[in-house]
Amino acid sequence: MSHATVSVAERLADLVGPSRILTDATAITTYEVDGCRPCAVLLPNSAAEIAEILRFASAEHLAVIPVGGKTHLHIGMPPHRYDVAIDICGMNRVLAYEPRDLTLAVEPGITYSDIDRRLQENRQFLPLGAAGKSATIAGMVAAAADGPLRYAYGTCKDFLLGLEFVTGEGIVSKSGGSVVKNVTGYELHKLFIGSLGTLGVITRLNFRTFPLPLARQMFVISFERHSDAIVFCRQIVNSHLQPKILDVIDPGAAALLADRGAGFLNRQSWFVIVQASGQEPVLKRHRQDLASLAATLGAREFLTLDETQRDQLFACLSQFSAIAFETTSVAAVLRIAALPGALTEIVEKVRKVTDQHELACAALIRAHRILYLALMPEDARLYPKLVSCCRELMQLCLSSGAAAMIERCPAKMKAILDVWPSPGSEFEIARRLKGVFDPHSVLSPGRFRGNI
Repeated sequence: MSHATVSVAERLADLVGPSRILTDATAITTYEVDGCRPCAVLLPNSAAEIAEILRFASAEHLAVIPVGGKTHLHIGMPPHRYDVAIDICGMNRVLAYEPRDLTLAVEPGITYSDIDRRLQENRQFLPLGAAGKSATIAGMVAAAADGPLRYAYGTCKDFLLGLEFVTGEGIVSKSGGSVVKNVTGYELHKLFIGSLGTLGVITRLNFRTFPLPLARQMFVISFERHSDAIVFCRQIVNSHLQPKILDVIDPGAAALLADRGAGFLNRQSWFVIVQASGQEPVLKRHRQDLASLAATLGAREFLTLDETQRDQLFACLSQFSAIAFETTSVAAVLRIAALPGALTEIVEKVRKVTDQHELACAALIRAHRILYLALMPEDARLYPKLVSCCRELMQLCLSSGAAAMIERCPAKMKAILDVWPSPGSEFEIARRLKGVFDPHSVLSPGRFRGNI
């Protein structure tokens, strides 16, 4: 460590205390982002300390990345600079919880699993899916994480009521409120969803919570062709039925998840996964109507899962991207958003490209609008094909009106291929927002779309 680096570390230690700064090379390695490491890691325990850190960083032109459970650091491009990591895991308290009002306020470092346990004591939940045990709630918001319950409940933008954050200049700010019927001010807090820590460091989050259903039932319907599966989903969307989960997986995904505990999946079919919730008459109506719809489309099989199978499949669907990425040393996962009416055509075009490159793949269609496509070469020698395929798929989506990003890929791929689509007309607005929240570009510089 150079003399200048030692001097900066000593001054940073004055802001949080010597016991809450890490400079050891081994410890710092775990905070690496796409091959970039900080010179120091700070462990603040309040918004005031984070504000002091960012004021210092702004004055010294130090690049800062907020870090939680490290489960989403793979998203985005490598940072242009990375001097300091702010570890918010020590800020993990429940600040306010009103079960009768269905509202919850928490610090950013609390894990989703801890929130889930606390809410279940009052038969409530936050519909973000089964996140990894170390995933912090602020990290999930900053990464715009979703889950199988997206179809019924939407994403966090639909139940994030407000938040407190610290700007790149060290100014503590707030947006939104803490009650469900909040109508004051602009909803600036929603800009932080998916921002990857480029606008500010989140220090408090306020959520709307939801009652746990009395009962749940998951159904799995198999089809020979993807077009029949998508038509089945479309009929459900246009019907009186109100399922909580509506996901589709292809044979590749079925094989992948079968190896992770969902062994009841036939590896040669397309599957529609539907979950209904409510009282027994509601479950019975879904079971009867879904079976009738499936029969008219020539479904191969109609399964009603038991509780253990349901929980296994829910966990697999929640962790699909991570499971697929772990299958080989050279894998990539794309996230493609498309209009429901364009899904069939997009899937057909995507499959043609993957077949041309002879790459094993697995697909998950979430909530009838998001396609997660995992490319899983069986051999590292196929890495050039992986790069070529990803490049072609990104261009295909751009020309087809779909919004695509590479959510996971080998770090070395990011040196030759942008994981984000080319910036569009919204780029100038995004650039101006960055200038307002972080005028000196000290927060996660370069990680977001358009090198923001």
